[in-house]
Amino acid sequence: MHRVHGDDGETDKARLPTWERAARDLLVRADGLVHVVGRATPSDLAAELAALESAFRAGRAREPRFHYEPAPPSAEASDLERLADGLDNLAEPLAHLYAARARELALERRMCESPGIPAFLALARVRYARRDRYDADADALAREWSVDATALAPVDATALAPIDAARSRLSRSDDASDPTSLVVRMRAELGARRLAVQVKVSERMSALAATGDGVVYIAAGKRMASVDVERTVLHEIEGHALPRHRADSMPLGIFRFGTAHGTDDQEGRALSIEERCGFLVLGRRRELALRHLACRAVHGAASFVDTVAVLEGLETPLPDALRIAARAHRGGGLAREVVYLPAFLRVVAQLKRHPDDERILGAGRVSVAAAVVLREYTRSRSDDSAHDTKRA
Repeated sequence: MHRVHGDDGETDKARLPTWERAARDLLVRADGLVHVVGRATPSDLAAELAALESAFRAGRAREPRFHYEPAPPSAEASDLERLADGLDNLAEPLAHLYAARARELALERRMCESPGIPAFLALARVRYARRDRYDADADALAREWSVDATALAPVDATALAPIDAARSRLSRSDDASDPTSLVVRMRAELGARRLAVQVKVSERMSALAATGDGVVYIAAGKRMASVDVERTVLHEIEGHALPRHRADSMPLGIFRFGTAHGTDDQEGRALSIEERCGFLVLGRRRELALRHLACRAVHGAASFVDTVAVLEGLETPLPDALRIAARAHRGGGLAREVVYLPAFLRVVAQLKRHPDDERILGAGRVSVAAAVVLREYTRSRSDDSAHDTKRA
């Protein structure tokens, strides 16, 4: 591994721990097979949302009848837990990071096997449980952003150079013939950065885009303003695709398969990048706030109908209330977005205290807590780790 010495970037070679390769191989494989969001996304999302809207408008509010495709049962979760037990017996902070991620992957594997049944909600509550004081701070922030339209920073035009002059112009997300569409802009930016990442259009996504290993998925048929196209390109490339790319060159496998809560805090870092570039403004803030509050309701045992009522009580139009509630309830209560705002606050606070941690958080799916341990195992590469947020 490379161990940092001072600020001049000098490094020396040191041996990886003897246990690291075997642990890395198992965890990389497990990470590649665990797709919680995919398994929790209904196969009939669009059709059922349309049916729900008709029912609600007719005064026949009901629970959704989503269909899922669970992963087949396997012994993988047990294998990961045994690995974690062994690593926890080692008196090494790094081994404990690997153990924590192994347990998180075991939990996520069980979630992949149980969408649509009561066990899923119980597992999701554990996976996305409150971690620290930033959860309470995020609850307060969500309440503020959901109703307060004052004191919001305007979009910084200097950070949005690629946006066309007609900022209100709409494009279809998957229109390959439109140079301003999300699919074209995403491919153009990935190509400009020489990232070997495919762009694929998906019919069954609740998000506008999502990044996986070597691929960025684009939701089909979404009408998007230019500012949302550019924000999404920035979020996916700077927040997710580039860290995955950097992880491949890091000596430790944990940058590639991630730390416990690494995917959560990476979302927080992506939001912090949006903020730096002037994208975290009124519409975006309100959307994040409503998702947060909906997810809190889900983990508080609210039904789908109750969650829609909470959102409508915040003056959310019915189609948006149904969309956000469906996103929070997918799988039976994933409510993953409950970690976004706490992670945003956590990352911003950490980078204020330790600005140099930007290169660690940007080198893979790394949590704020894990960055403290991983400082010792990273090398200074300011040329590789500089984040060109003005390009997206």
